[in-house]
Amino acid sequence: MLANTLFRKRESHLVTFLSGQHSSQIDFILARREDRRDCLDCKVIPGECVVPQHKLVVADFRFRVRVHRDNRAKTARTKWWKLRGEAVHMFKERMLGEGPWEEGEDANDMWLKMATCVRKVASEVFGVSRGGKQEAKDTWWWNDEVKMAIKEKKECFKRLHLDKSAANIESYKIAKRAAKRAVSVAKGQAYDNLYQRLGTKEGEKDIYRMARIRERKTRDITQIKCIKDGTDRLLVKDEEIKDRWREYFDKLFSGENEGPTLELDDSFEDTSRRFVRRIQEAEVEEALRRMKGGKAVGPDGIPIEVWRFLGARAIAWLTKLLTSFFGQTRCLKNGEEVY
Repeated sequence: MLANTLFRKRESHLVTFLSGQHSSQIDFILARREDRRDCLDCKVIPGECVVPQHKLVVADFRFRVRVHRDNRAKTARTKWWKLRGEAVHMFKERMLGEGPWEEGEDANDMWLKMATCVRKVASEVFGVSRGGKQEAKDTWWWNDEVKMAIKEKKECFKRLHLDKSAANIESYKIAKRAAKRAVSVAKGQAYDNLYQRLGTKEGEKDIYRMARIRERKTRDITQIKCIKDGTDRLLVKDEEIKDRWREYFDKLFSGENEGPTLELDDSFEDTSRRFVRRIQEAEVEEALRRMKGGKAVGPDGIPIEVWRFLGARAIAWLTKLLTSFFGQTRCLKNGEEVY
């Protein structure tokens, strides 16, 4: 299909080649025949030259593009905020009765069983969210008037898209002005109320909360994307990152690091090993107490508050888990078990 031949134009809008007294139409725009209804206009721009003696030919097409919705599976999240409610007692009872609290030989197996049980019980007791996307727009200040005005504007735009009549154009302009006015009034009132609240003592927490949210949006808190090796070279591949962590901990626990060690008596000949004192439950309890609550969950999806609510049973189990990391070699020194 030649788009130039579809529309009746004056001669100056048809001539594509001009040389002295001679003019002709030798430049064309080709299109598929099934796109005939999408071609709105085609003409020559008399005052523009692409190359000497050749005029610029332009065409307007309106293609109907189908919008593909994001059908990827949404990530359902456990409603951990209910730990502060009445359901926490039911969660604690079920965990104390169903949890795999026995000590295992393999630390990975111990953690996998416990983490799976915690997530399963929490999802059944607290429930899970639908996993929808968070609203990207700044709509916290919306009120009923704004919602109605935005809805009316969208309806007018849909009618205008189907029928570009003068009445639909005018109604869309009116609805657009009304929506803009409603947004301006609601936003101004909402910020006035916010500023007044921030000026009070109760609003000091809101200031820090907004600062934390603003800072959190600038960084990735879910996982480590890259690290550096010993020569400060940036590593981004998963295998290289794992090898770097393995190298780091091998060096850390092989005796190359500096730090105090426990020396055995002269009867123990193997002095190439490094021994540490057995981890105590009081140390685990103190570490849990000093950790801040209300933080985002890590890759395991379990907040720190879970272990606090489970009490002494969880502290004893965590101590066994941490102890199993150093369980390859055991001996006694001055009546105290070391590894």
